[in-house]
Amino acid sequence: MDLSEQEVMALLHSATRGNDTPLRNALTHFGSISSLLKASDSAWDSCRCLSKEWRSTFSEVLKRARSGFIRPKEHQTLGLLRDLGVSVITPTDVEYPNLLHHIADPPPVLYRRGTWQDLNTPQVAMVGARKASPQASTLAQTYASQLAANGLVITSGMAIGIDAFAHKGALESGHTIAVLGCGIDKIYPQRHRWLANQIIRQGCLLSDHPIGTEPAVYNFPKRNRLVSGLSRLVIVVEAARRSGSLVTAGHALDQNKELLAFPWSALHQQGLGCLDLIADGAGVVRDVQDVWLALAKAGLGAECQGMPQNQTTLPDTLSPDCWRLLRLMGDTPVSSVDLAIRSCKPITWVQERLLELELANCVAVAGIGYIRL
Repeated sequence: MDLSEQEVMALLHSATRGNDTPLRNALTHFGSISSLLKASDSAWDSCRCLSKEWRSTFSEVLKRARSGFIRPKEHQTLGLLRDLGVSVITPTDVEYPNLLHHIADPPPVLYRRGTWQDLNTPQVAMVGARKASPQASTLAQTYASQLAANGLVITSGMAIGIDAFAHKGALESGHTIAVLGCGIDKIYPQRHRWLANQIIRQGCLLSDHPIGTEPAVYNFPKRNRLVSGLSRLVIVVEAARRSGSLVTAGHALDQNKELLAFPWSALHQQGLGCLDLIADGAGVVRDVQDVWLALAKAGLGAECQGMPQNQTTLPDTLSPDCWRLLRLMGDTPVSSVDLAIRSCKPITWVQERLLELELANCVAVAGIGYIRL
């Protein structure tokens, strides 16, 4: 049986039973997948970054792959990959997402199922509560549809609630990626099988779990770090305190990603996690312009076909304080006094930043206040 490098990597990955570290360490040690697959017993013995058990496990898998006498379970794994049309992507493949090379724990193997192939198209992650409020569900679907219509790919975790509405909105006008907390051959939750089929036709499913991995609570934080890792911007639509969505937000901060949240009322328990994020420095989403501003700050103006022209030319030299003030402004005039109250800063501080923004053609005087251009 002649196996491709990708298929052999899938067999090695299955042997890890979901523990990516040994395979990642082996790739680092050998320097390339080709060298790893051709490694002799003595070469494996010299791989001191792995325990004796893992060296033996990987060596045995490779021997079986070379001889063609693979085990029935390994036959089943390869059969599923082929029957489902799954692409196996490794770190040296051109299809591997560039952004994942820069996270702390890049997956050694990715599995993709669907029609969408370009994992480097700018992605925006949208996450939130499973028990989503009607308002949050509408916001997620509406924003996802608008952003997808303008060339962005919406990424989420296909969970019940906000995730599902974000995927549905994206499918109305563009593409979406669903990152799974299980093997690519599993669909979870089962009630979203219809959604998964639609995503396969118009986007793709993505997983970094070995084939056959069942959905489990401890798999979802691993999934969440991939959702944020793939994206340039993470939007938390609605989240209670101690919500799983805050895990994704934490990964976004660790990965140095732009983070936005919707400012819910303090009486809305499902939104208190968003208020906490904003208090800790996350950007506020009041309208879609706030998303374009955050994307411009992330350097994505030229890549997003739908970004308003005046937003693509925002100067890169704006200070963080100016960005902060700009986020507090909208399309209706706001006075410097109001901005001082909103920003909790002295009026002189606000006036200095407004002057800088005016000189940069980011704001204009309108009546008794200022508007964002």
